[in-house]
Amino acid sequence: MPSVTASGNPWLDDALEQIATQSVYVDSEVAGHTALQDQLASVVPSDGSIAVVVLPEAAGRNLPYQTYILERLTSAGDHDTVILAVGSDLQADSSAIDGEVALRIANENEASAGSLPDALVETVQEISAETPTSPGGGSGTGGADLLVPGLIGGVVLLAAACAAIGLIIRRRRSRATPAASTDPIPAGIRLRIDRLRELRPAYASVSGNAIAGETAAGIDTLASHVEQLFLRLDARAGEDQSVLAEAEYSDKLARLVAALEPDYLLDLLTRPDLWDAPDERIGEVREALAAVTTQIVDNIKQVNGRKGLLFQVSLDSLIGRSELRDWERQFGESTAQDGNTGDRA
Repeated sequence: MPSVTASGNPWLDDALEQIATQSVYVDSEVAGHTALQDQLASVVPSDGSIAVVVLPEAAGRNLPYQTYILERLTSAGDHDTVILAVGSDLQADSSAIDGEVALRIANENEASAGSLPDALVETVQEISAETPTSPGGGSGTGGADLLVPGLIGGVVLLAAACAAIGLIIRRRRSRATPAASTDPIPAGIRLRIDRLRELRPAYASVSGNAIAGETAAGIDTLASHVEQLFLRLDARAGEDQSVLAEAEYSDKLARLVAALEPDYLLDLLTRPDLWDAPDERIGEVREALAAVTTQIVDNIKQVNGRKGLLFQVSLDSLIGRSELRDWERQFGESTAQDGNTGDRA
């Protein structure tokens, strides 16, 4: 068992330390960790471009959001690609290929492979196959190379430099702004996810208010789970299930966004004296946030188990408030001002 550290996640701390000097790290709490470490080391590229981290299921508990460990590992190391397994949950991110493609490969292998080691090996191999090869020549050259004119050598060096610069630019663009055409998340859902993440800092910055802090964490969790649901639907389920989920959550997320806007819940938390029944209103929003998050998690489990999606949550309490009754119009107007049109789900 790793020693407890200040971060609150000892498995992550150990992984960050180990991955700084090696490309494969399997925590000692993972069953068969020695054999798995050797198996992964035999397939991971020797150039350090891909790192693989395998942690026990306990490492994924009480995280701020589901991809927290992956993001920490990706930002901390020099590896182009990080493949992570936490228990049976397989994730991946990459700057060498589109990050969404890497995640999709990991999710598909998680669902189809017979075991975690097989899923990890297949993910490494598929991402390696998708990764563009770097320009360069072999180490052994014939004597005829000495007769190549210096001008040709200069041209070759210039071409290699240009290719390297182009690869760096593509990697940075891929990490910062994945192409919209490759986003498996419907545009309307993506818009709501983005707005939730924009709202989070406003709640996190309210000092001395426990409910505001809990709301910030809840918003973060919900946004991450919504993203995971639609990524997994895209990788594992039929189009009808994705369409069904989009229809279900476009309106529910928009209602939540309207309730979480600064002029409603945040104002209720910071200026309750200006509202009638503030505690009741606050409770309604908190209950709605928790209920939608719980349903999203249930839906993810249904997708993982190849079951049909079930929806049981109603946000009638929010609709009943006259201040939020025109939530759809308000959300449409605010997004249109940002240049996002045609978002009606």
